[in-house]
Amino acid sequence: MKKHHVLPGLLLAGAAFLSSCEDNVERYCFTVSDREPTSGTRVTFNGTCSEGVKLYHWNFGDGTDTVTTSPSVDYAFKSPGTYEVSLHGTTPEIVDHCPPNAGPTGARQTVTVK
Repeated sequence: MKKHHVLPGLLLAGAAFLSSCEDNVERYCFTVSDREPTSGTRVTFNGTCSEGVKLYHWNFGDGTDTVTTSPSVDYAFKSPGTYEVSLHGTTPEIVDHCPPNAGPTGARQTVTVK
């Protein structure tokens, strides 16, 4: 009778599963076309520097968020104020194994609207 050693394989698969949710610390970044726009002016946020992202989860800090497949998004703030814009990405590993926005906090930048 052959003995099958399944446990070591399961442990390795489990380690890979866990690491895919936790290895995104350096993955997310974005640029801002204007950090001090006037209200109503379109600002471009560009996340092309983020690695391996499939879906871009943008939060503009004013109660508005959007999910795009494109790394670039335009947004116009309606009111003056200071807003913390954040980007969380969904990579192929996260789509397959992890809940949305799992792992680290993503990238954040402040925009001050006049």
